[in-house]
Amino acid sequence: MAALVEHTSARGVVGIVYSPDTLEPLPGDNGHKFSFVAYDDPRLRWTLACREVVSMHGCTAVDLTDLIGHTAA
Repeated sequence: MAALVEHTSARGVVGIVYSPDTLEPLPGDNGHKFSFVAYDDPRLRWTLACREVVSMHGCTAVDLTDLIGHTAA
């Protein structure tokens, strides 16, 4: 299975946030190692990102075998 997506929007990143004063890693969200940091968050410049957070809208599930007939050979 796959998904056709009408619209995506980038929200931020997930990663380890470091203190600008001590350069030590800060505790993550809810006791986890990683924190979500939005792109407009001032902590972004102190974050070592490991994942991008993207929201997808207008998703339609499709079977990949159904798409074979629609592609150029």
